[in-house]
Amino acid sequence: MKLKLLAAVCAFAIGSAASAQITETVTPLVPLSPSDQQILNVQQAERQIQANEQAVALEKVRAAEKAARQRAAAQARQAKAKAEAKAAQQAKQQAAEAEAAAQKQKLQNYQDQMMQMDLESKRLDLEAKRSKVQTEIDLNKVRQQQAIDSLKNQAPAVAPAPAQAPAPALP
Repeated sequence: MKLKLLAAVCAFAIGSAASAQITETVTPLVPLSPSDQQILNVQQAERQIQANEQAVALEKVRAAEKAARQRAAAQARQAKAKAEAKAAQQAKQQAAEAEAAAQKQKLQNYQDQMMQMDLESKRLDLEAKRSKVQTEIDLNKVRQQQAIDSLKNQAPAVAPAPAQAPAPALP
């Protein structure tokens, strides 16, 4: 803001000095005395010096404005680079978090799969034991039935003869 105000003041001053210079360079109608001419030359030189100083000041203002624009552009580039770096860092962090989540899910899936396989293995073991026990029960039933049948087959031969009527007693 200050630079723009200074630039406007310098431009006004240069413009007024230039217009004053134009009016003063017109040849006077009355010839001037040497001392008046000398005063006029000094005034003209002072105005020229003032105009030169204003031009130098204007150049300084322009250079300062240019430097300010360059600083602003450099700051904008730095801010943009920082924002891009921050965005890249965030993207990298999100990618790492996503990878970690994927690994965690993969591990959870693996553990679930192992648990399912373990449960299936235990179920099969229990089924095999149940089948073995059932087979033993069935074998015991068969052996028991064989033993009963064997006892039945042996029983008529071993069994005492049917009771006969008692023999008459002899006199």
